[in-house]
Amino acid sequence: MKKRFYKNIFLISTPGLILLLAVFPIIVFAQGKQAPAASEAGKALYEDKCAHCHGIEGAGDGSAAENLLPRPRDFTRGLYKIRSTESGQLPTDQDLFDIISNGMPGSSMPAWSKILTEDEHWQLVAHIKTFHDGFEGVSPRLIDVSGKVPYSEESVAKGEEFYTTLGCADCHGVIGRGDGTSAPDLTDEWGFRTWPANLWQPWTFRGGATTEDIFKRFIGGIAGSPMPSFISSFRLGLTDDESARMTELEAKMDDHGLSEAEEEEYAALEEKLFMFEDIMLKVEEGEELAPDEHTKLDTALKPIFEKSWHLANYVKSLGPEEQPQAAVGDKVLRSQYRAGALPGMNDEAWNELQNASYFPLVGQIVIDPRQFNPSIDAVTAKSFYNDNEIAFLFTWDDRTKTLPQADDETGETVEDALAIQFPVKISEGPTDPKPYFIWGGRRPVYLWSWKVAEPSTVTEMNAKGIDKATVQSTQGPIQAEGVYKDGQYQLWVKRSLTTEDRNDVQFTPGVFIPIAFSAWDGANGDVKTKRAVSTWYTFVLDPVPSNKRFVYPPLVALISVGLLFGLRSSVRRRENT
Repeated sequence: MKKRFYKNIFLISTPGLILLLAVFPIIVFAQGKQAPAASEAGKALYEDKCAHCHGIEGAGDGSAAENLLPRPRDFTRGLYKIRSTESGQLPTDQDLFDIISNGMPGSSMPAWSKILTEDEHWQLVAHIKTFHDGFEGVSPRLIDVSGKVPYSEESVAKGEEFYTTLGCADCHGVIGRGDGTSAPDLTDEWGFRTWPANLWQPWTFRGGATTEDIFKRFIGGIAGSPMPSFISSFRLGLTDDESARMTELEAKMDDHGLSEAEEEEYAALEEKLFMFEDIMLKVEEGEELAPDEHTKLDTALKPIFEKSWHLANYVKSLGPEEQPQAAVGDKVLRSQYRAGALPGMNDEAWNELQNASYFPLVGQIVIDPRQFNPSIDAVTAKSFYNDNEIAFLFTWDDRTKTLPQADDETGETVEDALAIQFPVKISEGPTDPKPYFIWGGRRPVYLWSWKVAEPSTVTEMNAKGIDKATVQSTQGPIQAEGVYKDGQYQLWVKRSLTTEDRNDVQFTPGVFIPIAFSAWDGANGDVKTKRAVSTWYTFVLDPVPSNKRFVYPPLVALISVGLLFGLRSSVRRRENT
């Protein structure tokens, strides 16, 4: 018997086979406003606003392209990642308009909605379409979202199961932080490095973070990237049990062959797949499908769509609705007073502080080597203190754990690291000048430097410039513990509130203290000044709670009781007169 594999039936077939959604009972064609005819105005706008990245001819080879990751879209190929259309289809005009308006979070593509007028957006859409001939006379088919499965705990649980069984963790990681075993080796259609999405950060989803948006990515795939159409993960026409049985028979066939009964069973399953392959060939060639063929294909696709909705609900459950707000105003980091010993790394007490303060990071682009494409975009922090010490718990996402190693391109030793920065001298007022936010200058800064190679060590340093840091000759008794798990680092640090070293920062309750961060991702080539940095933020040790809070409530209660007795006596005296 000739053995055939159908696990990736739509990947090994010609691209036309992916047009399977066209045979759904209701074909949804793209509607809405269409771009005007291409114009000189649109061409001039493109050359002024877009060509620096995308190139004059739209090939993604503009003067800035070399420094961007992901690389700018090559419009000439007709491969568009974010679409509301089926796999293998071009985007609608509205899709292009929306990307221009909203930008691509997590990339260098900005939102132009506040810079260009709506008419200018449409003029750009019209010009972009001239780079690929396939747009002419085409009405793309939209992904049908009418069968949406409502969000529920049950649906999320099913989606989590599918996330595991369908191999999503290979790229996106066990719990979805983009740290899968395949993540470091992924490349796009053009051979450039690409990273899977961190599913815990929906604000970085380039096609939107609604359940419908996520569902469209599963059904349509992300063209030009390693993210395929979800449909290609199934053997179309077979139930889950039949597919599992066919896999079992194929494994047995490899080992020692099949019995006569098993060969007949396998042939029946194979014939069922052949039938759907024939239907797909008709779709590819534009032939009319018979009513029974429509019914069979609709029936086969229904469970795939249902599973996609469950998976979309699971992804939706992972991250917060919105990006956390930066640690300013009422979000500022407040170290909480705690009597007695401070909590250690894994103490449940940290969960009492439900919301960690959020410190955004950006690439350092002031001096060489610069980081134009930082992979670490934020650090979060919580803190406790007591009468003598202060403890912090810092957290940041990193798709890879990178121990010290030589960078393939530069030969420099790269590794994952974090530096926490404070001024040596705390400003006396909000208008007083601070040191330069990237490691000081004339005004020095005090640093805690942590590196993945020594997870239980924090080195005290001082700096008077971005590349002028020195290790303190005397190291204070700082305790530290760093761990990496599921695409995320946690670093616990504890130090005494005050020290005798005049180069150290001194922590005083009630005083707002500047704080800033630098983070290095070794897998992203970060080394020396090539890193992610934050500006200055502030944190404060909340004042020690006063014992008077235990005195006032009973005192108020006693006064209230006294007033009641006095009022009652007064009423009785009036009644007796």
